[in-house]
Amino acid sequence: IEHVQLLAPADLPRLAQLGVVASMQPIHAVSDIEMAEVYWGARCQGAYAWRSLLRAGTTLAFGSDCPVETLDPLAGIHAAVTRRRMDGTPAGGWRPEETIAVYDAVRAYTWGAAYAAGEEGGKGSLAEGRVADLVVLSDDIFGLPGEALPEARVVGTVCGGRLAYSSGEIGW
Repeated sequence: IEHVQLLAPADLPRLAQLGVVASMQPIHAVSDIEMAEVYWGARCQGAYAWRSLLRAGTTLAFGSDCPVETLDPLAGIHAAVTRRRMDGTPAGGWRPEETIAVYDAVRAYTWGAAYAAGEEGGKGSLAEGRVADLVVLSDDIFGLPGEALPEARVVGTVCGGRLAYSSGEIGW
């Protein structure tokens, strides 16, 4: 289901039970804060419930929703991990109980998206015989605190196993 942005708490376990993939864009959570609070009110308890969905066993598939939002998946990873905008607001994050780990956000953008498209056998993870599409980052985002994620930059891209872009920083 695309745009699984608001669920009743009682429905959170149902997605996994039914084998539904929850597809959404983490950047929407931080873009929608004011609108959600005004129009959804107390129902925000089930808004962008990434951690609750993962705990229930639901597969998450993340994307950008470009051109509505930025194409940059690092901005989405930051939103999923901190539930804050790039400027750090709101302090502490919006509904921080639903933040997820960098690993889980990256998995949703890669394997989860491939799984949702029925292409997890050839895409979405690095393994022999799979399409080697990947980015090389300036920093190890798995070791960065959430608030430092926006500092990471793409310094190289590999498409189909071939170097497609290098900033010159990776020495290839």
